[in-house]
Amino acid sequence: MKFGYVLPNYGPQASRFAIIDSALAAENFGFESIWLTDHLALPEIDGELFGHIFESITTMSFLAASTRRIKLGLSTLVLPQRNPLEIAKSIATLDNLSNGRIIVSAGIGWSKGEYKNLGYEFHNRGKRMDEAVKILRSCWRGQKIVSFNGEYYNFENLVFSPPPVQSGGPPLWIAGDSQAGLSRAISLGDGWHPNAHSPKELEDALKKFKSIIQMRPFTIAVRIGIDLISGKNEANSSLIAGKPNEIIDELRKYKKAGMNYAILNFKANTQAERERSIKQFSQDIAPAIMED
Repeated sequence: MKFGYVLPNYGPQASRFAIIDSALAAENFGFESIWLTDHLALPEIDGELFGHIFESITTMSFLAASTRRIKLGLSTLVLPQRNPLEIAKSIATLDNLSNGRIIVSAGIGWSKGEYKNLGYEFHNRGKRMDEAVKILRSCWRGQKIVSFNGEYYNFENLVFSPPPVQSGGPPLWIAGDSQAGLSRAISLGDGWHPNAHSPKELEDALKKFKSIIQMRPFTIAVRIGIDLISGKNEANSSLIAGKPNEIIDELRKYKKAGMNYAILNFKANTQAERERSIKQFSQDIAPAIMED
C-alpha cells in the first residue's frame, strides 16, 4: 500500500506557503507522493469549491524544484479541455527535469461551463479523451518522430524531444467513478483513480474486471477524505473520520476491496492542523496498513 497526499492548491486556504509547507511536510514524513487538483476556467455557478485554484502543471513545476524525493501527481487533469500535444510536452519536460517523479491521473471532467469557457466541446469529451490518452502514449514511447491519425487529432512527423525519463512515460491513471471510467482505465491506463464512496462499492465495481486486472501491474488509487481533527466517526460517508484505530479499520476495508494506493485529502482548518494530520497519519496509521 502506498500513500499520497492532496495538496491545498484550491479553496480558501490555498496559498504559496500552504502548498510548499504541506509538500515538504509530506516528503519529510515519508509519503510516496503529493497531488494537485486541476481546473482552469470554471464558471461562477461551478466555482464555489474550485474557483480559487493554483494551476496544477505550473504548480507542479514549482514543486519539482522545491522537493527532492517525493513523486508529483495530478488528481485529476481534465485532459479533453487541453491540447494533448501541449500536455504531452509539458509532462515529458517535467518528468525529465524532476528525474522521473511524475504521475498523471486524467479524467473527462464534469463542468459543461468550463468546457464552454475554454472553447472545447463538452459532449464528445469521452471520445476525445480516448484519443488524447493515445497521443500521450505515442509521444512518451521515446521515439523522436511521432505521427498520429485520429478523428479529432492529426499530426505527421512531429519532432518530440526530450522524452520522459520514465520508460514509456509517467504512470497514467484514468479517473472517474463510473463503469465507463473503469473500462477506459483498464483498456488505456496503468490504473484507475476513483473518488471514495465505500469499500463495498469499490469491491462491486472491480468484481467483473478482477481477472483482467490481475494479469498486469495495475494501480487502484482511491481519493479519500480523512478527518483526524474532529475525532468523529461519520459512517456511510466518503470522509473517513474518527480515532486512528477507526481510520485504520476503514482503510483496511478499502485495501481488502482492491485499493493499493490511497490518495488522502486531510480535512484541516489551519496549516498547523494540516501538518499535524500529516505527522499523525504517518506515525500512527500508515505503519499498521503497511504491515498487513
